[in-house]
Parts: sequence; structure tokens; C-alpha cells
Amino acid sequence: MGNSLDAAQVAHYRSNGYVFPVPALTPAEAADVRTEIESFEQRSGLAAGHVIRNKGHLKLTRLYDLIFHRQVLDAVESVLGPDILCWGSSLFVKEGNDPGFVAWHQDSYYWGLEPDDVVSAWIALYPSTVENGAMRVVPGSQTMPPLSHRKSAAESANMLFTHEELADDVDEAKAVDITLAQGDMSLHHIKILHGSPPNRSGGRRMGYAIRYVAPYVKQRGDMNSATLVRGEDRYGYFAKDPVPARNMDPEIVAFVDRRYGGKPLGVATTRTV
Repeated sequence: MGNSLDAAQVAHYRSNGYVFPVPALTPAEAADVRTEIESFEQRSGLAAGHVIRNKGHLKLTRLYDLIFHRQVLDAVESVLGPDILCWGSSLFVKEGNDPGFVAWHQDSYYWGLEPDDVVSAWIALYPSTVENGAMRVVPGSQTMPPLSHRKSAAESANMLFTHEELADDVDEAKAVDITLAQGDMSLHHIKILHGSPPNRSGGRRMGYAIRYVAPYVKQRGDMNSATLVRGEDRYGYFAKDPVPARNMDPEIVAFVDRRYGGKPLGVATTRTV
């Protein structure tokens, strides 16, 4: 069985800039991915949220497999069409009772991708709840013009890479909490206003966001790279990502960190959304 969005879901995404919950992984599959990540942490002594960022799928082969998952791609195809590139991905971890939060922002402010046929598939590896700091979005805000950002007044607690925030106030009464069961995902538009509050629970919150783009999308500045995950790339605007044959391949890790480690792609060096 496919996992395409129905007409009402597509209309909701077009109008509001997001849709959830969308089935993605089974609970067992989500637990398997999470176990692989946490085993990596135990073996390496490294915080996965710090290491597996920007193009995390090039660092762990289990995550590389995940960007090709049929259930994920079927839903993404409903909004992007049959030709799909994976431009990036990031692991997001909030530890229990962590005061950190993600300020309101637009991903489009950082990424320089045009046109805006870019969607993030945010997959819950643990349940994402109001208590543990689920992402919040402002419906319809993807139709607004690009908005200014500024340095956050609460810079030390703001988990965004650049410690910035939206320059204007957000009417949070209009915001929607993106709560997800383990294995479910949300899809959200590159321009939607979003953020997330602290994790006030005693447990971890972990999600994996995969950034998919249509092949006709271009990025300002230097040529970036991507992985063709479905259909064809008739444009060649992105160089081809390397294919990982093993976890944390030193050459691939160096490639990712050299090209993307210092760029403000809307993700923190240690944690975010």
C-alpha cells in the first residue's frame, strides 16, 4: 500500500504550510533507528545531536536508508511531484528537563533555496508531545514575505545555530502544536514560521528531519550537493552527494563538515527544533 496524501491533506498543506500526523515508520522501525543512533552514542562517547547534523544521512548508513523510505517519499511526492532530491537532514535531540528552546524563525531565511518547493519531513523517533517540547507552527505563515531576524535576547538558551529569532512578535495564540506518535511524521514548508519550547519532561525527545527539494530548485551562492532519491534530476543544479558505505567514513565526515559544518543552515551545533 502506498502512503500518498489524500486531496484534503494536500489542500491543507498548500493552505496552511504543514500537515500532520502522516504515517512514516512503524513503531518498531522508529525504535530500530533510534537504537542505532543511541548505540552510536554509547560506542563513540559523542552526542548524536552534535555529530549527526546538516547531512546526517551521510554519516550513519541507517539514516541513509531512511531518506529512501517508501512511506516517507510517497507522502513527499504528493507535494513536490515525482522527482525528488534529498538536500539535507538533521537529528534533533532535546534532553529531559533542558531549558533550551528554539526561537521563532523561517528556514528560508537561512537556506537560500529558490523557488520554495522544499519540504521538511520531521520523523518522531520518540513521541513528540507538548510536554517534551513539540514543534509549533503558525498556519498560513508560509505565504508571508521573507521576514527579518535578529539576535535573540535569550541567546544562551536559544538552540538555533545563529542564536537568532524573528524580529517581529508572533501571536502564539494562533500557533499549532505538532504532536506526533513514535514513527509518525509531519511535513512542513520551508517558509512556515516555527519554533519549539523547552523539554519539560524527564525523558528525551528525538526527531529526524529530512529536507527534500524538487530538482528545479536552486541554491544561492556556491553549488550545494544532494542525493537523488526518486525519479530523475533533469537540471543538475546540485552536485552529487557521496554514498556512505560505512558509518562515520572519515572522508565523508570531512566532506560534510568542511562544506557544511560552518554554514548557518538553521540547525544548531548541538541541538535544535
